[in-house]
Amino acid sequence: MTPERITPERDPRTPGWYHASHQLLSGARRNWKSLLVFSVVGGALAMGIVLLIPRSYMATAAFQAEQPPQPMLNGSLSGIAAQFGALQLSGGSLPQFYGDLVTSDAVLDRVGGAQYPWKGATTPLATIYGYQAKAPDMRRYLTRRRLKASIGTVVNTRTGVVTFQVEANSPELVKAIAETTMVELNTANVVLRKARASAESDFAANRAEIARQELTSAENDLTGFYQRNRTISASPALQTTESRLRRQVDMAQTIYTQLRLQQEQAATQAVRNTPTLTVIDPPLLPVRPSKPKRRLVVLAGIVAGLAIGLLRQMNQEPETGKPRLASSVAA
Repeated sequence: MTPERITPERDPRTPGWYHASHQLLSGARRNWKSLLVFSVVGGALAMGIVLLIPRSYMATAAFQAEQPPQPMLNGSLSGIAAQFGALQLSGGSLPQFYGDLVTSDAVLDRVGGAQYPWKGATTPLATIYGYQAKAPDMRRYLTRRRLKASIGTVVNTRTGVVTFQVEANSPELVKAIAETTMVELNTANVVLRKARASAESDFAANRAEIARQELTSAENDLTGFYQRNRTISASPALQTTESRLRRQVDMAQTIYTQLRLQQEQAATQAVRNTPTLTVIDPPLLPVRPSKPKRRLVVLAGIVAGLAIGLLRQMNQEPETGKPRLASSVAA
């Protein structure tokens, strides 16, 4: 007599997860049509949701800011200028500064106040966002907040390149917003540069006037010494005094010359209107929407439908195909 073969399903030593997975796979083979229907319905529902979600487009731009001119001062004068706040930002902090400037209120208010192409006409951005019925201050605030939420920045401190992305509901609109952001960013930076250069020019002018007075005093001291002492070759003390007075004149003249050079440099920067940003990647017209991800959403719908079908199958009796809850109530 041949002994009965014990299958893994009947073996009491088989783990419980094996029994559950085997039962699930067996039910899936029996009810594959039902699972297919659930998957198709899930994918169709996901496609319908995707069609209802407004499309979003993204434009990307990258730029590099110019390095500010270094003040033409020696070490001691640079220390004095730093105490008065006359030095420029350090090179390491510049990229992060421009990255923060992109989403600053000064730039976003300018961008939000411009006109943009929308449905065949040029329209204020607040109207495109649907805030035209709000009060002016609230309209400006809401437009600025939505702009800030739609702009993202990436700063590369090693290369000094700043990249920002803008999202909007149409390709033409997002490209126009990105271009306007670049223009207004440069405008705001020029204004800041002029204000900083004007302050530096005032500082250098005040210091140069003081240095000029000190130079005049040192020259007068040296002139008076020569008038009082016609011959100094026979007196070591007079020669030492002459050397000291000459050093004072030379030092005062050096300080005055350097401060005048810094004043002229700052005055030139204060009236300079040239662009301060080097565009590396200009914003382009996007050809595909960035959101929603149709394939990903439809795939998620199919998986969700399949999961619902499997849960429904797990709630049924293997022999009758009826829900377990109904079977327990009948019993």
